[in-house]
Amino acid sequence: MTVTNKSENEKYDEDFLKKFSRDFCRKIIELIDTTNLNILENILKKWIDNIDKNTENILESMQKHKENELLFSSIIGFFYQHGIGCIIDKNKALELYLISVNNNNIIIKINENFKESFIKLNIINEFEISSQNINVIIGKFLLSLFYYKDIILDERNFNNYLSSARKGDLVAQYNLGKYYYSGKEITQDYNKAFLWFSKSANDGYVKSQLSLGKCYYFGRGTEQDYKKAIEWYSKSAINEYAKGQYNLGLCYDSGIGTDKDKVKAFEWYSKSASNGYAKGQNELGRCYEFGKGVEKDFNKAFEWYSKSANNECAKAQNNLGDCYYYGKGVMQDYKMAFEWFSKSADNGCAEGQDSLGYCYKHSKGVEKNYEKAFIWHSKSARNGYGKGQNNLGDCYYYGRGIAQDYEKALKWYSKSADNGYAKGQNNLGYCYKHGKGVTKDYSKAFEWYYKSAINECAKGQYHLGYCYHYGIGTSINIEEAIIWYKKASKCGIVRASEELKKIQFIE
Repeated sequence: MTVTNKSENEKYDEDFLKKFSRDFCRKIIELIDTTNLNILENILKKWIDNIDKNTENILESMQKHKENELLFSSIIGFFYQHGIGCIIDKNKALELYLISVNNNNIIIKINENFKESFIKLNIINEFEISSQNINVIIGKFLLSLFYYKDIILDERNFNNYLSSARKGDLVAQYNLGKYYYSGKEITQDYNKAFLWFSKSANDGYVKSQLSLGKCYYFGRGTEQDYKKAIEWYSKSAINEYAKGQYNLGLCYDSGIGTDKDKVKAFEWYSKSASNGYAKGQNELGRCYEFGKGVEKDFNKAFEWYSKSANNECAKAQNNLGDCYYYGKGVMQDYKMAFEWFSKSADNGCAEGQDSLGYCYKHSKGVEKNYEKAFIWHSKSARNGYGKGQNNLGDCYYYGRGIAQDYEKALKWYSKSADNGYAKGQNNLGYCYKHGKGVTKDYSKAFEWYYKSAINECAKGQYHLGYCYHYGIGTSINIEEAIIWYKKASKCGIVRASEELKKIQFIE
């Protein structure tokens, strides 16, 4: 019976992968005549992210396929080029594209109509074509696009900017600085970026003033100097550039390059928000929600989150979802929360992806679906969000939406803990204490419980108290046990209260 199930699963994976390959090719055909080449890849990425399957699992299935080089190397290359289900590796992507074309003499010419090229390869109306040929065709397209964007299109733009910049065009100087700064289209050179930003900024171009501030802030092309960063952010902000106002607000908010001043941060966020900058609107909403530099006002928080969310700020869409979820500044509405979490998640916000997974896991605004919860927690986790990494660890630990796997649970709890997420630190401590996915190690359990406890996780405080109470990974210390039990008890951890009673009874 087990063998049959395995065979059925393999057949299912085979069918899915072949359909996925053909659908990927169809999507390219759909886009090539209607979409700017500079955003075509982003649309393909978004299409893959919206597939109702975990991208990490899709990649793994393609890689494990016995004929992966013949059938799927081109798409695997696309995954590596854009970090879909993996870490970005453009060298590996190029290698896979070259494998897929397999020394075939057919080259798709970038300067002719793409769809005509595909028609020449008899693919438009003939999807009986073999998966191997589809792989070759996709590989040739992606390889051509890979070279086209990085060499032809951007070299042409670069040369135009260089010519204009030398003639004193402030905008061209700024764009030239961007090319050198990003290193996306040419060899990255922060020194040259700094030079061109400086020329344009000193002549009053606000975007360059902001970019020059960033150079000083991060120490790129010059020595790191937060005060000079503030100076250039201020010039950009005073010249009414909304992004400069937002960045200046961030400096006052965090106290970098200046004294921390929540009131001034609020003032600059307000100016940025009023000038229509979505990120400024989101931060202004946070000021009102948490009372940063202004009195708490959930109604105004909701108002600014709404403006930012409708201006496509993914973090604001998540924050607006929170407003609906908890009833802050608006009537509680799980369906509306789910809707905004979905928009945030689709726009790549790790927080929104985790929130969406939570909705699926707990049936908030949508039917419970552990498989979809797993998919969205996975996306959030791979995007580096500590809470999402912890929740993905939970999926593996309890076998929700995926087969139970303590080692993978440990892996994601570890990532969450390293990111400073208190619940992840507690769960990692639990794994070490009980030998889940790792050899028991009471010293490490104590270490992670301690980090969790000082980061205000109630369960971590309880477990730390328990370690001190019974000498787990540390020496018995009843006074410390009482301190941490009390903290956990105040946060509603019943077991902490019970352990306190035991101590009091003994005394």
